[in-house]
Amino acid sequence: MSQLLNLINRLSKTSHHIPYSESSKPYIVNHPLYLVIFLIFGNSAFAQSNVDTLKVRADFDNILANLESNYVYYKQKNVDLICLKSYYGSQIGNIKTDAQTLLFFEYLLNEFYDSHLHLQSNNNSSYRLYSPIYAELQGERIMISSYWKDQIETNLSMEIIGTEILSFNGIDFNQAIIDFPTHCQNKDNLEIRTWIANKILAGRYNEPRILVLKNKLGDYNTLDLDSIKFKAATSLISYKTIDNIGVIRINNSLGTSQTKTEFKNALKNLVKTKGLILDLRNTIDGGNTSVANPIAGHFTSSKVQFQKYKNNKQQFADFITPTKPNYRKPLVVLVGRWTASMGEGLASGLDGAGIGTVIGTEMHKLAGATKNYNFLHFNFGYQVPYIEVLHSSGLPREKFVPKHTVNCSNDTEDEFIKEALILIKKL
Repeated sequence: MSQLLNLINRLSKTSHHIPYSESSKPYIVNHPLYLVIFLIFGNSAFAQSNVDTLKVRADFDNILANLESNYVYYKQKNVDLICLKSYYGSQIGNIKTDAQTLLFFEYLLNEFYDSHLHLQSNNNSSYRLYSPIYAELQGERIMISSYWKDQIETNLSMEIIGTEILSFNGIDFNQAIIDFPTHCQNKDNLEIRTWIANKILAGRYNEPRILVLKNKLGDYNTLDLDSIKFKAATSLISYKTIDNIGVIRINNSLGTSQTKTEFKNALKNLVKTKGLILDLRNTIDGGNTSVANPIAGHFTSSKVQFQKYKNNKQQFADFITPTKPNYRKPLVVLVGRWTASMGEGLASGLDGAGIGTVIGTEMHKLAGATKNYNFLHFNFGYQVPYIEVLHSSGLPREKFVPKHTVNCSNDTEDEFIKEALILIKKL
């Protein structure tokens, strides 16, 4: 009870309000009384434990040992193992429910600030894997640099590129980074801080995502991320022609075997075009090489090195071979922040093989190829990057950035398609 009273006192004294104009009326939360009531009288399941903490500890020890042995970026992350063992080990005795068990391991993996390393399950309090906007740090300011414009059903009612994020659900955004539930990270580190900022924007499934933004003119606006509507994928791929230039968009289907057939059929209908745009900006869920490599094979007339792999013991190359129909006219590949994992591999592979011009922004930067592992005592698992994936030059895939950049703008037109059409006509 004393801990609860301390929490009530802290909440009553804590305020992260920011100045705002009356016209914008941003969303500001004053920690409401019902939160305190819930803490006192809420879910009675928390009073009695239905979790065997000995099993939690066994899986905790096992996952740390597994990461140390099999997580290919373990040393690069330089995570404080002593802190992990001490802090998380001390929390095991407080776990009472299955939901808390899952979050315990979710937060543990978040310490490695790697979006490719995560549980294969979630609950209502879990964080999503990605957000429809992307933020970058400029000093102490957190700025929106990109949003998933090509996948949004209707245009936003405000211009958000270049705006500063002031608060998230009424909490000062810098304070939200400090409060993010990891405990062994250096949250002043730019890479870690950026990762956490975007994880906060991904948000928990059971909480709103209300942002207060400040634009270059000093005006304030409120953006509800959950009000954004996305286009529903009605097919594995979609295609069209613009000025006799083909456009094929992969609709987040690089993990579906049928995509190969659908792609081949689309290409047959576009074989007489004078150039092709391959749109990979909606491949957020990744995929596998058994789908991506045959697609890449349509654009080469000979066997060619596609990408490299490296683990702690060896390095080897991956090759693609020609696939019919063979398309040998100019190819431009579009990528963005929501080009992820296998989408990144397909783009960087085409670039490394010299058979396509990649344009766009940095991608999702999911590092490595993953392998699935199970817990010893719980019915969910987790995925671990176990091998590095490299551009044919030897550059890590997650560090590949298109030489031809296209920045996301507040314009309602698709600047990526526009730039690709110009480029193909030049080629």
